[in-house]
Amino acid sequence: MTDPSGGPERPSGRRRVTGAATWGTLRTLLVLAWRTDRRAGLVLAAFLLCGAVSHGLVGVFLRELTDTIFTGAMAGPAVLEAGLWALAAGGALAAGVAFGRAELALMQELAERMGVAVQEEILTLTSGVPTIEHLERPEHLDRLRTLREESRQLYFAVWALALVVEHAAQIGLGVALLAAVHPLLPLLLGGAVLPSLLVRGRAARHIDAAAERTAETTRLEQHLSETVTDAEPAKEVRLSGAASALDGMARRHWEEVSGVQARAGVRAGLLTFAGSATFLAGYVAALGHAAWLARQGLATPGDLVLVATVGVQFVTQASRLAFHFGSVTAGLRAAARLAWLRAYADDPRAGGRRAVPGPIARALPDRLDDGITLHGVSFTYPGTTRQVLHDLDLRLPAGATVALVGSHGSGKTTLAKLLCGLYHPDQGEIRADGVPLHGLPPQEWRRRISAVFQDLARFELTAAETVGVGDLPRLGDRRAVEEALARAGATGLIAGLPDGLSTELGDTFERGHRLSGGQWQRLALARASMRRSPLLLVLDEPTASLDAPAESAVFARYAEAARRHPGAVTLLITHRFPTVRTADLIVVLDAGRIVQQGTHDALMARPGPYADLYALQRAAFTG
Repeated sequence: MTDPSGGPERPSGRRRVTGAATWGTLRTLLVLAWRTDRRAGLVLAAFLLCGAVSHGLVGVFLRELTDTIFTGAMAGPAVLEAGLWALAAGGALAAGVAFGRAELALMQELAERMGVAVQEEILTLTSGVPTIEHLERPEHLDRLRTLREESRQLYFAVWALALVVEHAAQIGLGVALLAAVHPLLPLLLGGAVLPSLLVRGRAARHIDAAAERTAETTRLEQHLSETVTDAEPAKEVRLSGAASALDGMARRHWEEVSGVQARAGVRAGLLTFAGSATFLAGYVAALGHAAWLARQGLATPGDLVLVATVGVQFVTQASRLAFHFGSVTAGLRAAARLAWLRAYADDPRAGGRRAVPGPIARALPDRLDDGITLHGVSFTYPGTTRQVLHDLDLRLPAGATVALVGSHGSGKTTLAKLLCGLYHPDQGEIRADGVPLHGLPPQEWRRRISAVFQDLARFELTAAETVGVGDLPRLGDRRAVEEALARAGATGLIAGLPDGLSTELGDTFERGHRLSGGQWQRLALARASMRRSPLLLVLDEPTASLDAPAESAVFARYAEAARRHPGAVTLLITHRFPTVRTADLIVVLDAGRIVQQGTHDALMARPGPYADLYALQRAAFTG
């Protein structure tokens, strides 16, 4: 890269950015701790300071005790003085231990409380982004998986940061005490600290880099393992005999991940050993120099005891400092990922919280008079290069039932995602009665939509709740749930359940009732019927588990409902052509382009893809 003058980019700018980013992530950790419990944070800071001073005073009191014994006549006053110094040393040591235990208890409590807050924020941010790119794009999934796994490091990093401050304070006090004996002593010990910290930091980076490199492989291994053990694919896996092959694939991926992480662990272990050796060399050199000073008469026996005591504390605290510094570094990396998630949740391109910075120019109408229009809409999935939709111009009339048909991969579901605001067009815009959807808060448009997708959600709740979540304000309204079930033709399904609407569904509950794929789809259709007056109802292959006559009956029911409520658009998406004859408008997609549109009779009256495919499917169904 070059700067505007044409010369090479200056590294100082990168260092400033890195420093700013590090401070930002460090601030994230501190803010998390401060928001959790300010009073506990202040008490913890006081404990840390007192603990550091207590440990430092142990060496001072031992030095005075030693000098009193060696220089005094050990008569009455000297014995009393020695006893007082011994009591003071013991008291300082006991106080340091007591403060340490109090710190541990308080830190554990804060860590647990922060953990709940962090997990809640991760879930809220992940589910709160209106678009779904971060849930479908592999690199974003890897980031989210790593963040969830490392979330514990976020709140333990605050604990480690507090201990780093304590150890640094103890080391600072030790430096002052050693310098009072001889200026060279802190240099011998202190000179070993920085290289060791750098080495340990590099060791932590090896571990983190290995985790990032293997994130995708780890996700694949987990998917294969779940495929072998989950109930959903169990029938096909058993019948095909694929269990051993899938298990072998999972094992190979696990071995690959384990190999990468093991090699990183070995390198990190060697670096950690080198750091510990540096500490030991510094301590031995300082102790040897103190002995030489005592032999030359330049230091007292008490000074030698002080150097030995403070030196042990110095090396111990420096080693702990390096260890906890590594934890802080790992926490900073996790905090950086959390900062990325926060920024992504606010990104206007993802439909985040800063997507609409100003007031809304026009509000959505209570009902559509004109309809929903697309003008020059094109779309490419982020991270890919193939354009899925190409310059679409389309009008979905108010009160109409529109059938979107085409072969697999033609772009039907992608168009539905854009209409629902789950992605934003790369070019062009979508309007509802002339109101641009990109100018609305995502939740404003989302409240006016109902939808069922082919990969429908299976909420393992009670039957009433499974349907009721389609309109959260009426979640507990049994009458509204029953009406939605009637509109979806699912009343008979509920009548066949052991406890009716109170039946627990799925395998999560011990007494959960297992449903077929078609039954889950009927409940999803009922869920989409919960909202009273949506402006857009999207049914994306919602009846794939039903036979063709049942699918036709479902679509006919919703088409009739659409005619009774002319202020909305009902969009039916299917690859089954014979089921959409009653639609008011049929739109044929092919390779992301609209190749035909019109009524069934009009499309059948002229040669084209619709007539050809309709004839093929009808022949296959009747033949």
